[in-house]
Amino acid sequence: MEPEQRPDQHELLLDEDLGAPDVPEYDGLALSHEGYRAKILEYIQPSDVVLYLTSDAKEADPMLHGRLAGAVQIADPIETIDIEFRRPGIKRPVEHYRKDGKFRWPFGISISRSWRFIDQVSNNVLIPNHADYGMQGAATIHPMSHDQIAQLMSLQVREVIKAGESERLPFAGSLKRPWHPKAGPRAATVIDPGRELYIAWIADRHGLTYKVGSGKASERVAELNRYRRGSLGETLWSKQSSYEFDSVEGARAAEDYILAEDNTAGHG
Repeated sequence: MEPEQRPDQHELLLDEDLGAPDVPEYDGLALSHEGYRAKILEYIQPSDVVLYLTSDAKEADPMLHGRLAGAVQIADPIETIDIEFRRPGIKRPVEHYRKDGKFRWPFGISISRSWRFIDQVSNNVLIPNHADYGMQGAATIHPMSHDQIAQLMSLQVREVIKAGESERLPFAGSLKRPWHPKAGPRAATVIDPGRELYIAWIADRHGLTYKVGSGKASERVAELNRYRRGSLGETLWSKQSSYEFDSVEGARAAEDYILAEDNTAGHG
């Protein structure tokens, strides 16, 4: 598929790999040949999500043979990296090297997020035709269909972060749900999650939808629109109103109160 033919809904793609991804600081979308990377760079876009199907090869993680291993999100901006040296001081498994001693996947593309699947799903169940691509097809990426994406979004994942793994969430929720960090010192900096209570809205084919949230309103609305493509005619979320509290805790308490009252009234 040529880049100009790419359908906007195909922002999720699949790739065949030997195991689950690591944290973005140490990992990336890894390719065995520079030509494969060049081909992918013509097609892929920032923030695309690539699903890993574990290979049946003997070098692959034996606990994941033939199953979904994880997923990664392409960094924005897109950058090329050398995968072999992303983990300084950490010895890589022997199966990551060929018989001649060369690293198997030196040609990388940087990633911003990564996930591991909790639900153990066979490649054949989610992508019945994946074997049709053959060995050469496994060296690159392919778009997923609407039905495959919908099934994937319901599966349980944990995001892989430097300090460990996140809470268990459906993949759709993990992709779109912003973190709720606490204010205060952390890693030689000060985190300010924002003190605004905001209401955002969108009018699309599903009707009129409102969202109540807390934090930095402009950042949260931008996060809601991360996977929406206004340049292609998709409707975007907009901020309807906001109110700034004296503290992060006050804004979050107001959000929780409104959502509780909303649920009591029978709204989703």
